[in-house]
Amino acid sequence: MKRILLFGLTIATLSAMAQAPKKITLPANANIAVPAKIVKDEFVKPSVVRTVVSKKVIATSGSVGKGATFSKFTTIGQTRNNQQTNASIYTRVYSYPGNKVSATWTSSQEGPADGSISRGSGYNHFNGTTWGNSAQSSLRIESERTGFPCFAYSAGTNEEVILSHIVKASGTPNAGAATGLMFNRKTGIGAGTWTGTPVLDSSNILIPGVLWNRSVISGNYLHVFASFTDSGSAQPNRVSINGIRTPQVYSRFNLTNNTWEIKKLLLPGYTADRIYSGGADNYAIDAKGSNVAILIGGLSDDLQLYKSSDNGTNWTKTIIDSFPDPAFDFIRTIDTTYANDGSVSVTLDGNGNAHCFWALGRMIRTAGTANGSYSYFPGQNEIVYWREGTPVDSIKTIGFCPDINGNGQLDLGTNWRADGTRYFSNSMATMPHSMSSGDTIFMIFSGFTEEDVDANGKNFRDVFLTYSINKGVTWSSMINLTQFIGFNIEQIYASISPTSDENIHLVFTQSTSIGAYDATDNPDAGLVNYDIVHLSVPKANIFENTVGINTIKNEVFTIVNNYPNPFKGTTNIGVQFNQTTNAVVKVINVTGQEVFNQSYEKIPAGLNNLELNLGNLPAGVYFYSIEANGFKTTGKMIAE
Repeated sequence: MKRILLFGLTIATLSAMAQAPKKITLPANANIAVPAKIVKDEFVKPSVVRTVVSKKVIATSGSVGKGATFSKFTTIGQTRNNQQTNASIYTRVYSYPGNKVSATWTSSQEGPADGSISRGSGYNHFNGTTWGNSAQSSLRIESERTGFPCFAYSAGTNEEVILSHIVKASGTPNAGAATGLMFNRKTGIGAGTWTGTPVLDSSNILIPGVLWNRSVISGNYLHVFASFTDSGSAQPNRVSINGIRTPQVYSRFNLTNNTWEIKKLLLPGYTADRIYSGGADNYAIDAKGSNVAILIGGLSDDLQLYKSSDNGTNWTKTIIDSFPDPAFDFIRTIDTTYANDGSVSVTLDGNGNAHCFWALGRMIRTAGTANGSYSYFPGQNEIVYWREGTPVDSIKTIGFCPDINGNGQLDLGTNWRADGTRYFSNSMATMPHSMSSGDTIFMIFSGFTEEDVDANGKNFRDVFLTYSINKGVTWSSMINLTQFIGFNIEQIYASISPTSDENIHLVFTQSTSIGAYDATDNPDAGLVNYDIVHLSVPKANIFENTVGINTIKNEVFTIVNNYPNPFKGTTNIGVQFNQTTNAVVKVINVTGQEVFNQSYEKIPAGLNNLELNLGNLPAGVYFYSIEANGFKTTGKMIAE
């Protein structure tokens, strides 16, 4: 396996820390990520980033910002089932023009210990003014038990689509059986009636349908990638195709004529010489135009990119990072090796090039270990990136849990490695999710925040972001998007909308409980109501690194706003200066590119009109900033 190459970062390795191991044995035909024995581990402390202002109390909604822009969070639903994925993040939020947003999540009125019998897809919509009732929105849209929904929108048919998977509830016929996907469709954005149709199922109840889908719509096509498997013992006849157990398969649906043109297909090159078994939620998909990209990972698997330029008819395969023991069966031994933890993300830019992200993982299986058992290292602290068109050895680390206080170490709690803090076999920095907007790529991920520790020494997680304004050539430092909401609050399973306006839009799960439900290690996690939270973050704050900064009274100047607005060519910003000063005015577009930079010297006290000659600026929304004597204020303007 190629060792991950690190570029442009200062990384210091801290002393190794050990914990009593926990032995986990995989079921004979296991295909999903399960907690494994923890072995001696170390984590790295990459370079310092800025501290953000934090509040101390939890709230259902609120905002914080600088100038005229604000990050706003709203609780839009609740669930007792906090497991929104096994590894990779689903698309669970979508933003529309007119400041409208739709969101979905796995909702349930009961916890996992009670079988989550009412589990299904929660749904809420923001109509530009208000969200729907969160209690009502937490009820499933389906008529039977489902879960793990993925959201998509078809502009051609003007319908919202949610694909969720069906596992029969206890007390019903064929209880526990996995019977394919529920294809939920609703005409129009927001209000309307959902209709659900089972699809990609099996004609034989003893053989499962597909589960854990990733779906995306581009043009007339709905592209679906899923695991062809069962999640329990109700169906003993597991799928095996071409020697691969529980394989991952591709399907394509034509929205124009309502026809499945491709169903449950093994992708070319997806073969038993390198793949022992498929996995759940260790893959991601994106599509733009006729380009489709699928990224597949796993703790004991290659990281492989499948790419189609003709809507999924033909494919090419690239092994970005190879596992040193192909088709690893959890019986052979393998020395400590790097891999990925199964959480991956892919987004296509405007040119159709794939940008790939994954969380670094590391595992080992020593001689004498029981068949089906393995060990992994939970302290891996790197989100790794590769972009199509560059050599496969040009991968780089772009995300990590940062040393915020800058003292040269990560100040984590004494019990940060405990079973109750973990989410399956995921690493410390994990669950990347990404989107592209023009030349700009945004990537969010889950990470520990140092010194945000509960009474038992377990660390809480926040949602971090890094971005690139040049299609992945260079990346920003980490920005903590959620710490301003409060300390001692767990934010996890964050999904970013594939579309954006002046803001990026996120949905995540939030509570005061740490870790995923486990009947042995963390049963209390099944007794908690988890909030589903929507967060909008202004791009202007992101590009200026002012996310989560409370407004500080500016004693130097006051902006009167620009005029005319909208404008063409030239606009003026009225500024009231309280003292003679120098100032800098900058203008950036919605992708973060600077289009204007002008210095003004010895501006006299009083009302001044700063003229901005912006030439033939393309029509669109822009953000301007004025900075003087350490104060900066931003505003929005529109070129026509």
